[in-house]
Amino acid sequence: MSHAIPGPAATARTTTRRGTRRFNQYSIAGVLIVFVYVIIYAYFREMLPEKWSVDSAKILEILNYGGTDEMDNSFAVTAALFSIIGSDNLDVFTCISSAIFLFFATHNIRRAGDFFSRLLLIAPCIMLNMFAPSKETVVLIMTMCITVTTIYFRTSKFLTIGAFLALYAVYGIFVRNYYLLIVGAFFVVHYLWRRPLKYHVAAAILAAGAVMAAPSSLLQTLQSPRDTSNAYAEQIGSDNRTAFTNIASPATGPGFLANYVYAATVLITPVIYFQTPSDAFMQLMIFAMLLILYKARRRSKRDPGQFEPRFFGSLFVAHILVQLIFEPDLGSFTRHLTSVMLYLIAIKVSGNRPIQR
Repeated sequence: MSHAIPGPAATARTTTRRGTRRFNQYSIAGVLIVFVYVIIYAYFREMLPEKWSVDSAKILEILNYGGTDEMDNSFAVTAALFSIIGSDNLDVFTCISSAIFLFFATHNIRRAGDFFSRLLLIAPCIMLNMFAPSKETVVLIMTMCITVTTIYFRTSKFLTIGAFLALYAVYGIFVRNYYLLIVGAFFVVHYLWRRPLKYHVAAAILAAGAVMAAPSSLLQTLQSPRDTSNAYAEQIGSDNRTAFTNIASPATGPGFLANYVYAATVLITPVIYFQTPSDAFMQLMIFAMLLILYKARRRSKRDPGQFEPRFFGSLFVAHILVQLIFEPDLGSFTRHLTSVMLYLIAIKVSGNRPIQR
């Protein structure tokens, strides 16, 4: 019977060695990412491409000189929010809030694959959202309020849903109206999350029918911003290589659907349309996002009682579905989508530390 002794002893040694490890190399790497970001923001921000802060320049102009923006009043509303902080404190506020965001985005990493998949999500978010105060700064803070309290402070799911509805409703009413559409899309996706394929097909047919029956003025309002934005960019001499326009009139149901499908192919599979290294990186990032969502759905099926994969997965998918309506180019799509990538991080962290409710 002596052959049974070595097995437990080996297991005990392994457990002890893992339990006594004092440092997690991935956590250290995460801290270094935050440190490097702060150094670049404080000393080298002026060397970064100007296109990364175009929206910020509009907001700061309104904040410092007054007036409103004729194209999008959300800039003026954001400037009003930033005025509470004060223009002198805005850079410090942006840097601190973004650093906190990065800390949570790189926290609780267990494996190399997890670390590199998060890098794919974090890198474009840092470049496009964190080096200047913008509308995305507000979104980053919103996502932290929703995710951090749920994952790290373990608030109830009812409080999480309540915070999500309150923040999105206020932000949708006063800043970006399409966030109200995201709320509606969330409930549909949340309902379909664990259901069989036939439910998804039926929902797609119903959605197409609703588009066909919708007033042309509503369809025009929802989808025309793509053409309007690109026309304005062309007027001011902006050269955006990933910009694309609607292929049909958005004022008709068939045209709206054709534009939606076309936009989905451009934005979800950019490497087919734009063959550059940055587009290949973007494709890898999208693949990482879809893989996280796929695994979240599988987890929800295995453990229907787990809250986080279904809630955060549904919310992220809702963002994608709504953004496909109007996004004018790959950069804009990336900027808006990565600003809510903390939802994907929340899915990954909840997988590392399952929370029972």
